[in-house]
Amino acid sequence: MATAAAGACPVQAPRVPDNVDRCIAKMVASVDMVSELDQSIVLGVTITAVPPSATGFPAWSRHEDYIESEADRDRGHADWAVPEGADNSSPRVLFCHGGGYEFYNPQDVYQPTTSRLEAATGMPVFTFDYRLIPEFRHPAQLEDAVQAFLWLAENGPQGPGKASALFLAGDSAGGGLALALAVRLRDHPVEGAHVAGVAVVSPETDLTCGGESYTSRRWQEGGGDTCDPMFRDEDPVAASMPQIYRLLGVPGEHGSFPLTTLDLSVLHAALHDLPPMQIHVGDAEVMLSDSVEFGKKACASGSPVEVHVWPRMWHTFTQYSEGCGGDDAEPLQEAVEALKQQADFLKGLAAKLLARR
Repeated sequence: MATAAAGACPVQAPRVPDNVDRCIAKMVASVDMVSELDQSIVLGVTITAVPPSATGFPAWSRHEDYIESEADRDRGHADWAVPEGADNSSPRVLFCHGGGYEFYNPQDVYQPTTSRLEAATGMPVFTFDYRLIPEFRHPAQLEDAVQAFLWLAENGPQGPGKASALFLAGDSAGGGLALALAVRLRDHPVEGAHVAGVAVVSPETDLTCGGESYTSRRWQEGGGDTCDPMFRDEDPVAASMPQIYRLLGVPGEHGSFPLTTLDLSVLHAALHDLPPMQIHVGDAEVMLSDSVEFGKKACASGSPVEVHVWPRMWHTFTQYSEGCGGDDAEPLQEAVEALKQQADFLKGLAAKLLARR
């Protein structure tokens, strides 16, 4: 009988593939890890780019090694994604995109994701193009998140106007950035604006990569839905460190930050007095511990938090609700249901706020 390597996920016995198995197979065979993501924008959602000249956000450019299109020479453009019926009086969501603080922007792979969040919540969602590594190290990303929050508190999809409620959302590194922003705003509150709630998927909360899931969920051929099909390095911790060093600096070098820096590696921060939080994470992903351990610590600190662990799911699985592409694609029900739970969570918090006024 086949067995797993020490610490790795177990090899699965053969079975008839279902929709989840088909998704995993597509991801493992993928050339770019992008084609399997959701591709369509929800009908009825209007997406409008907002240039840095309108927001005051940093205008920046990618290094030549990172130029994939002319748009990479003109960065800093945010996106408003507004569902039908939403206006300046609607609660607003600040969305932090993922990509390891190194890749992506509001206009590329994230528009399908944010359009689904807007349509499900009925709230306008604002995604900002924070500065990335290697051009800009920490704390640039958190500084940009704070600036975006301040702007969103005073500006809606129809122009200037105070927000009735402000929520934070994001996934992967962006989920970690959203949680880091909540901690920053707790410690440095903004008069007249506060975070009413946070909804994130697969957040990166521990830049030491010290959780047990970095070992127990590491990929093994034949592991199927019990281990991570996205991060398939033999040693996920070692594979993650070069990118983390580009973000924080190499330990010991002048100007570097420790892997436990409280501003961004938020599992190591004090987690008291935070707003209501909801976290969705896949049971098969190497970053599972980042969510579970954060939830345990936040709960023990008295902060309201829900952690939903989804069996068989991988990192940022909510980006695959269309079924991972191809002619045989069927909606990934786990992703659809997780999005519904996110929307219900945010709408419920908004309704409570409205009832108290």
